[in-house]
Formats: sequence, C-alpha cells, structure tokens
Amino acid sequence: MKSTKQKTISAEHPISVDDKNEKRSSLSRRDFGKIAAGLGLASVVGSSSVFAQENKGSPSHEESKTSATPEGYEGNIAVCTVLIVKEEMEKETDNVWDNHKQWLKESHGPWGMVSYTVAKHKELKYPLNPENGETTNRIVYVIHEVYRHIDGLNKHYAECRDGNYLDEFIRICTTEGNSFTVLQGAPVTHSLLPKDCDFPITFNS
Repeated sequence: MKSTKQKTISAEHPISVDDKNEKRSSLSRRDFGKIAAGLGLASVVGSSSVFAQENKGSPSHEESKTSATPEGYEGNIAVCTVLIVKEEMEKETDNVWDNHKQWLKESHGPWGMVSYTVAKHKELKYPLNPENGETTNRIVYVIHEVYRHIDGLNKHYAECRDGNYLDEFIRICTTEGNSFTVLQGAPVTHSLLPKDCDFPITFNS
C-alpha cells in the first residue's frame, strides 16, 4: 500500500496527497489543492486520474479504446461539471462561461480538446415529473468537455489561470446556496456523433 500524507488546506478540507506523485503536474497538487479545497473537491485532488496518470483506470494515448469499433467520443476523456446557482447569479455565471469558452477556443486545439458544451435550465422541483413545471430559485448549468487523452486535461488545469474565469468560478461555486459537482477525467463509455447514427442529423444554425 502506498504511503500518503495529509496536507490540510483548512480544518474543513483535508486533502490526501500521494508523496511519489506530488510534483507530476506543472500545476502542483498543492496549488490545485488550494483551488479544489474551496470547491469541496478534496476527492479530486486525492484520487483523480488527472493527477494519477499511472492509475490503471486512466486511459493513456494508446489505451483509449472501449471497443474494436468505438463510436463518437468513446475512449476519449471527459470532464462533466454540474453547477447550480441562485437565479440572481445567472448573469455573472454566464460571463464566466463566456470567458471560459473564449479561452478554450483560442488555446485548446493543440491540447486535444474535441468537444465543449454548456447547457443551462431552471432547476425543476420535480425533475422526474417535468410536466409539473415548478422550479426552484436556482439555475442548473451542465458543462461537458472531451479531450483525446489525459495529457490535454492536465494541460487545461496547468494553464487555467490564464483563462480569465477561475477566480469568479471559485467564488460562484463557493457562494452559500450554490452547489457544484464534477466528474473528473473519466473515460467516455457511450457516445454517438451524426456519422454514427442510422438516420440523418441536422444542427440548428
């Protein structure tokens, strides 16, 4: 069993760090941990494939295949973020994603990003009964990014301070009444693109 040590960013957010791999990323675990601690992402820093590239569950360039004939983005790496904010913070949250999108558009091609979407909707009180139509006073954002391999995601986090969105993002995520969760560096197991479907697909302009 590997030895670990506890580094406490605050009494509220202890972060486990693997000694051997502490300096693997150009954004150190300590620096990213300060960000993650504010977001309640201790488990990401401690065990995410972003910082544990040797983890057998993390596909490398050569291993990212889910089947002999993968479809869509199967075998690539995804990050899925769900951010729920109070309605009065909708405009400033939209601004965060405006800046985030622009940064990705300008920089992420060489880093292997192949897909990026942000969708938002008022939070339903009864999501399994959408016909009810009742909503809370919050907005749900779902952000989905796909990278060809884990190196691109590592690069994303190493350079995220350049995106002109991070401080505002952390502030929004940690505001009382908002909530945040993330699926970090996970293999895409099921995916379809228009070319993979048995019917024609068109997009809204």
